[in-house]
Amino acid sequence: MSGVQNRKAYEMHAEFCKIFAHPIRLALLDSFRKGEKTVTQLQRELGARQSTLSQHLSLLRHERMVTTRKEGRKIFYKISDRRILGAYDLIDQVVRDRRKAEAEILSATRHV
Repeated sequence: MSGVQNRKAYEMHAEFCKIFAHPIRLALLDSFRKGEKTVTQLQRELGARQSTLSQHLSLLRHERMVTTRKEGRKIFYKISDRRILGAYDLIDQVVRDRRKAEAEILSATRHV
């Protein structure tokens, strides 16, 4: 792969990974573990405004992380690929392990 191709691939990866860089988007992804949801259901569950959720759902749709299904006037959102949740879980475990290690270091320094 050429440098230009590598750069384009890196840019695509970076755009995809940006989804994991906002707490509301993480909460949305986590919510979809339980199945498809409407914006109204997500509002109740997450306590966020409709406009905020719509903005983040739009980004998730743009990156093809969620798909939609229309039923009458309702639009249902769901995760497009379960591997996305696997990626989320991997990142979550790394973050939790780092926080645990940091807490242990802080605890040890307090007892010195």
